[in-house]
Formats: sequence, C-alpha cells, structure tokens
Amino acid sequence: MARQFISTLACRSALLVSLLLPLSATAVPREQPSFDCKKASSPSEKAICASPALSHLDFQFSQTWRKMLEAFDLDDGQTTQIRLDQRAWLARRNECSDDANCIAKLYRDRLSALDGSDPAHRFSGRYEEKTLGGLTLYPIGPGYLVVIQTAHPDDARWVCQLNGKAKLDGDDLEITVGDSVFHAHLRDAATLIVPNDKSTQDAAQKYCGLNGTFAGSYHRDPTNP
Repeated sequence: MARQFISTLACRSALLVSLLLPLSATAVPREQPSFDCKKASSPSEKAICASPALSHLDFQFSQTWRKMLEAFDLDDGQTTQIRLDQRAWLARRNECSDDANCIAKLYRDRLSALDGSDPAHRFSGRYEEKTLGGLTLYPIGPGYLVVIQTAHPDDARWVCQLNGKAKLDGDDLEITVGDSVFHAHLRDAATLIVPNDKSTQDAAQKYCGLNGTFAGSYHRDPTNP
C-alpha cells in the first residue's frame, strides 16, 4: 500500500513538473517552408521565412501539392502541365512582394482550390475507394486533370490506369480519357461517385484488364499536413 502511494505521488510530481516547464521547452518545432530560407532571394520568400504563419501555410501547401503531383507521375504530359501551372502561381505570389496579407490570401485560395473547399473547384482533391484504388482531380484553368488508378482487390489480376481531363457538366463532372467519355458526381462534400453505367463500362474495357472496373464511391482524403 505504501509503495502504491509513493508511486502515485511520484507520478503526480512528475506531471506537476511537466506543467511548470517553460513553453519553449515543450513547444512543437516550427514548421519550415518548402524551400531553403538561407537561399531565399525574393521579397516574398524572405517574408515567408520571417513569419511562422506564412511558413506554416507554405509547408501545408507544398505537402498538399506534392501529394497531388505524385498521383500523376506516370503521365509526363500531365506532370508538365501541373508544374507549369505551379510556376505561374509562384509568379503571382512573388508579385505580392513582402506583403504578408497578400501572400497569405494567395496561399489560402490555392489550398482551397486544391482540396475542394472552394465551391468553384469543388471536385478537386485526392479520393480513395478502399477496395479498388484512387482518383485524383487537379484544378487547372476552368477544368481538371484527372488520374484514376484501380486494381483487383485480391491479386491485381486486372489494373486500370486512366489519365485524362474533366470539365463541369451541370452538377456533374464530365471526364474524357482518349475517346471515352463518362461522368461522376458528388454525393456530398466528401464522396465522389463514378456510376457503373454503360459509358463507364465501355471505358473500363479499354483501360482495364478483363472484368476490370473503376466504378465506385470514392472518399475524399481528409488529411491535411
């Protein structure tokens, strides 16, 4: 009984000491920007390095953008488009010079366009169908670049790889891959439905193995760096 009391007292003492430690001793390390601040040259880069808030936005954005870029790594044409789009956005960011409010707004707008929280780009994002694979929509211009990668859930006896483009068609999304056209729609903010209709089945015959499919309910990746 005495030993238990001593043990409990020791735990409480340790907890009290941890609560009394200075904040700097327990704080989470500051997130660094996606670039080397020692090599920062533009006023906007220097402003980002000087601000923890802007550094966090840059870190969060770069992680989101790189994950989306990785989804398109099997199509050189699409990755080139995405990189050019990014360079154009960086040029806009640099036009802010060292205006922190201007820089922050551009980052927030860019993030909302990539993750689908912007109503004008509501289809954007990385989606997953747990038993099949993934679907990614990257906003570019008035439309999207799209990649769909699925496989047989047991032994990958068939694999689907579709790279194309998409545009709004009313409340739906019209997806074009080669000469195949099919549709998808948002059931809610987190769920993208690719119906198993004739147009989807026809596309699957061209881009998947025997009995392959990419029809399903895809759930938006909710993770944020």
